[in-house]
Amino acid sequence: MRPIVAALAIAIGTLAPASAMAESSSMAVEHAWARATPKAATTGAAYVTLVNNGTGDDRLVGASTPVAEKVQFHSETNENGVMKMRQLLTLDVSPAAPVVLKPGGIHMMLVGLKQQLKEGQALPLTLTFEKAGSIGTTARVGKIGAMEDPDPHADGGE
Repeated sequence: MRPIVAALAIAIGTLAPASAMAESSSMAVEHAWARATPKAATTGAAYVTLVNNGTGDDRLVGASTPVAEKVQFHSETNENGVMKMRQLLTLDVSPAAPVVLKPGGIHMMLVGLKQQLKEGQALPLTLTFEKAGSIGTTARVGKIGAMEDPDPHADGGE
């Protein structure tokens, strides 16, 4: 009886990582970039495109980077000529409907910057999804005030 229990334990142990890999490979993080910041800035902004190649919905539930104390998701809207920002706790990512984080819309706020973000630098980001788990990527840092990816032809993900 013990060999059967051991065989089942091994089989279950090998299936769990394969399942996690399948879920994380269904989510792609593309075109990661950030804006350079002035020397004394305590906040910055980063942007990505999230592509769900799976068959079910997923949700972005968190993000982190070693260059900031925390990362928050914000939406920016124009209400009667006044730009307003609202913090979002999560972002839904449905299959076949990429979510584009960009200036003037949904974006990541890098709060409590530990260093200036300089043009040309690489910024490590980890995004955490409800189903796909954690996905690491590297954001290219563009110019201060940039409105688009400094290298839109790069793959943007890792």
